[in-house]
Amino acid sequence: CRLFNMDNNQSDENNESKQEDEEEPEQANRPIRRDVVIVGSGPVGCTYARILVEAGYHVIMVEAGAKESDPPGSHLKNAFRYQRDINSFTSIIKGHLQTLSVPTGGNIYPDTIDQTVELENGTMHLNQNPDQEPKVNLSAAAATYCVGGMGTHWTCSVPRLRGKERFPHLIPDEEMDQLYDEAERYVYHTADPYEGTMLQSTVQEALIKHYNKLGSLPADPKALPLAVRYKKPYNFWTGPYDILLEKNYKDRKFELKDQHLATLLSPSDENPAVIDELIVKDLRRNERIRIKAKVYIICGGAILTPQLLYNSKQRQDTWEIEMPALGKYLCEQTLAFCQIALKKDIVDKMVQDERWSKEVKSHTMKYPDDPIKIPFNTPFPQCWIPYDDERPWHCQVHRDAFSYGRTSLAVDNRLVVDFRYFGRSKPDEKNRVMFSDKYKDMYGMPQPKFEVTTSKEDSATNHDMLIDMTKAALSLGGFLPDSGPQFMAPGTALHITGTVRMGTNTDDSVVDTNLCVHGFSNLYIGSNGVIPTAIAANPTLTSIALAIKSANHIIKKLKENGD
Repeated sequence: CRLFNMDNNQSDENNESKQEDEEEPEQANRPIRRDVVIVGSGPVGCTYARILVEAGYHVIMVEAGAKESDPPGSHLKNAFRYQRDINSFTSIIKGHLQTLSVPTGGNIYPDTIDQTVELENGTMHLNQNPDQEPKVNLSAAAATYCVGGMGTHWTCSVPRLRGKERFPHLIPDEEMDQLYDEAERYVYHTADPYEGTMLQSTVQEALIKHYNKLGSLPADPKALPLAVRYKKPYNFWTGPYDILLEKNYKDRKFELKDQHLATLLSPSDENPAVIDELIVKDLRRNERIRIKAKVYIICGGAILTPQLLYNSKQRQDTWEIEMPALGKYLCEQTLAFCQIALKKDIVDKMVQDERWSKEVKSHTMKYPDDPIKIPFNTPFPQCWIPYDDERPWHCQVHRDAFSYGRTSLAVDNRLVVDFRYFGRSKPDEKNRVMFSDKYKDMYGMPQPKFEVTTSKEDSATNHDMLIDMTKAALSLGGFLPDSGPQFMAPGTALHITGTVRMGTNTDDSVVDTNLCVHGFSNLYIGSNGVIPTAIAANPTLTSIALAIKSANHIIKKLKENGD
């Protein structure tokens, strides 16, 4: 994005590497003035917006993506079609994920082989990255550019962190639990939405039987806590719009600008510890917009948030605050996956169980030729084996849509169970995301580059996790073709943390316990990236809880300043 001149030491060749169709946006002279500006419209950004709007502050939210759900930021899986055909939602997720760093070769192949062209730096279209080493890449790491972000297609799994996943040296467990209580209200948390239903009870009981017989590691199969409101036969999945609340979305104190890309945070000339304005590019009109606010909150995810901070620092001499931990200590979960079809004897016992005899009888009368006899509106299982310090992985045994795992149409989804086991990776300064001064991503921002490896200790634990998953899966059924036990590509979990981690000093952290960036007085970050510990569970509920603490701190600070 050619909003500002490049650094003097950057070559003309680097300038030429920008996309050919990129034009300099028009300049806007008069800034927009609001109390608070929020970058990003996902669950965390909407948490901040809800609290601040309800406190009476004028909030403007900018989002690089477009409004793709109705209402904007609502969960796409609430559409009737996806309630009936979970497989079809896999394509929706895949279509919304923009891979962040794609290694490239030196060859491109047009229509005929004799036209092969050798390029010194490889191709650089749509986040293709000539500098990316494949062996240290998070090849499946991705971002979602739309109003609501990944909150428009997330699984809505909302467990609390447990044991060593937590960070009591920064936030005491008692305070954290109070924050979790409020966060669970925001997301419409339900501890066991499908209690007593056929598939839920059957799968959970089978897991309990398996792990009781195994008896070697602590395991407590139970219902997976979900952000959902279930009223048979409909699931209403929580999206960012639901967190924000309709009344706040329509409040005159709230304004959403979609397809507006935040490009630079500019410090004050008088005080480098104060952000003076945010520079935004209107992607539809190719115009530059200046936004001045009392508080700036960046909620762009674990990669795009440090990308904005890096770009702001590199392009401006007025940025004096150092951020040595930016992008470092990156943690991403190792994901083991398989799919099974339930054993015939398990299914037979289930449909003969007195608990569901009325449902089965009614279904059989309507559909006498259905050999499976499970009512079509039976909710899928959503089971969970929580993380334990002695068994340091988080398990989801359920049926849901991800960017992978779509089953064949010949397989009846009523019999399919997904096993997803998430292993933690311990924080390591050497695991990081960096940003290029030469190459740009598809939005004209510095191209991310990953350098991530797995330690021997974590690798050994991950293989124990895979063995555990395989045994549990085989106790319930047989593997589907191409869905046997496997490790998914690095980054598939989409649970990156640590890149803007919380801590007490600038050497190994980016924000303090109120999520204020070290060295700044009015710059805050809300993201999974602030989580400083090795975690195996889904991070979203924790990030929302931390945003609640941060938003309340911001309100207190504004009031102290007379605002």
